[in-house]
Amino acid sequence: MEIMTTKYKQKCELGACRNTAAYTVRFDRAGIRSRLHLCGKCLKELSRVTAAAVEQVEKEGTCITTNGLPN
Repeated sequence: MEIMTTKYKQKCELGACRNTAAYTVRFDRAGIRSRLHLCGKCLKELSRVTAAAVEQVEKEGTCITTNGLPN
């Protein structure tokens, strides 16, 4: 997975956000249409929520499977 600055003028794709996307998340081994375009605010919120979820999983001693659900 890679996060890069976007070179296109697109809207953020999260929820009802109407900001212009500044970042693109590119997933490994996925097609060109599997990219996620995010504004800086949504990327920051997504990283905060993801970090909290990983912290919770580590605290419980479980692992995250490939589908993103605790094992």
